[in-house]
Amino acid sequence: MQTEEKQIKEIIYGIFDSFENHDPDGIESYMHPDSTVWDVFTPQLIRGAEEREKFHTDDQTQMQSRGKLSMTIKEPVINVWSDMAIARYYLNYSYEPPNPASGDVRITDVFRKIKNKWLIVHHHEGAVPEGVPPITE
Repeated sequence: MQTEEKQIKEIIYGIFDSFENHDPDGIESYMHPDSTVWDVFTPQLIRGAEEREKFHTDDQTQMQSRGKLSMTIKEPVINVWSDMAIARYYLNYSYEPPNPASGDVRITDVFRKIKNKWLIVHHHEGAVPEGVPPITE
């Protein structure tokens, strides 16, 4: 039998495999219907399935306007408490031309186990800071 941590790690990799394969339904299979998302490219909180559907459409459009995508996920740090879990990890992404872009993102996923299935209830992405901004005064 899989450990809880292994199941959660497989979900994390499954989400990004689905993204790379232009499969929003694959991503959604891991999300609770009411889950929320803070996306690294989107300023507002994305709430619930309807807002996520629009987000996926926009996200796939931006992805497909760029060149080949490469992503690397660093080993997640996962804690499980009964029917709740949290995973923290880094992701490095790089799009080739046209419209190249690259960066490092830190991600936190909050999971809840419902009917023996782990679902993400909140996904939070943020750009990795590059240090303390200079103090000029």
